[in-house]
Amino acid sequence: MDNHLKLKNLKSINYILERDSKDTTYKFALLRSVIEATQYYDHLKKESNDTVSFPLGVLIEKWILYYYPLVENEIPQKYGEDGTKGKTLAFRKYLKKICDFYKDKGGFSVFHYHFKRGQLPASITNDFLDLLKSLKNTITNMPMKYLGTSYYQDYYSIFKYNKDAKRVKIPENLDIEFIIKNFGTFSFPYSLYVVFRYLGSLINGTESIIYQWAKFSVRADTKQALTIEKVLDKLLITPETDRDVIKSKKFFENIINNEQAVECVWSGIHITKSTINIDHILPFSIWKNNDLWNLLPVHKKVNLAKRDKIPSPNLIEKRKEVILDYWQMIYLEYPDRFEKELRYNLVGVDENRIFPINFADSYIKNKLVRRLKEKSNFLIETRGYEEWNITN
Repeated sequence: MDNHLKLKNLKSINYILERDSKDTTYKFALLRSVIEATQYYDHLKKESNDTVSFPLGVLIEKWILYYYPLVENEIPQKYGEDGTKGKTLAFRKYLKKICDFYKDKGGFSVFHYHFKRGQLPASITNDFLDLLKSLKNTITNMPMKYLGTSYYQDYYSIFKYNKDAKRVKIPENLDIEFIIKNFGTFSFPYSLYVVFRYLGSLINGTESIIYQWAKFSVRADTKQALTIEKVLDKLLITPETDRDVIKSKKFFENIINNEQAVECVWSGIHITKSTINIDHILPFSIWKNNDLWNLLPVHKKVNLAKRDKIPSPNLIEKRKEVILDYWQMIYLEYPDRFEKELRYNLVGVDENRIFPINFADSYIKNKLVRRLKEKSNFLIETRGYEEWNITN
């Protein structure tokens, strides 16, 4: 894509941010979620002619995570929002039911844990389905329809909803796979995808979408009790990571207790119960991923050296057999969870050649490692994060 087209797309985005309607925060949520889709879920995209498409379920999940802390803390997201008809978010009443249910059960982080694991209580299943449907309708009928009208003078000028969902039976336990497969896809120009993919982190910075979102919320607060800092704190909140890290650590400690050798995934150093740490291969502070495949044992001194750096593709290639061995151990213990997490966050839901996983198949092993290296390379070469190679 030439520089002229890049500038044109950047100009249109800036224009939309400044000129499009700001009655609600919907446009901020849509742009933020689409940018994150291009940067973190590239393995789920489909290309056709001059457009790309992603599952709408990615946006639905993101909107739940964005708005949960805001609804939970009653932060206005619409001018004059006071709970009366026409003065509130279309999906607020459904999300508030979920927030109220988890209010005395651990709040946002426990909800997120249950949702990601397909463990939502049966008593809120219908409320959660109502929330999903309301979010789908809100996203496709509001910001997708109107975003860009100030620049292109037409509806659905940037994003288009594709009614191509593969209807499936509602499972007993709702999870992200159900959302990905059951709510169709949305598409937008490939030229804009390139901008979002490579410059999205700048567009999504504190001086654009998130910061303007916070400023909007402060202006919308008729009580004048909010500050930008307080709203930013809620907008940037993420679910706690301790629960899954502890689970992973106990898993590998049990292996040590059974007198099996455990070595540092990066250095090969022998690990004991006193020296074991759990490392996020792709750092949580950057990737926001707490899946079991991303949590592997590391010597505490090595973990201290790695911190939030990105393991290089060469290092991953060098240590791939150890990574695969650990993945196989985890898969044998948690097959359903491990496979679903790989499908959604690393490989792609349509990779039928890979699933069910057979770690004796060289094609499958190479594909899994290649996907991990692609993520690493993207963070290093495109996003500019620091590469890490272990030094002996």
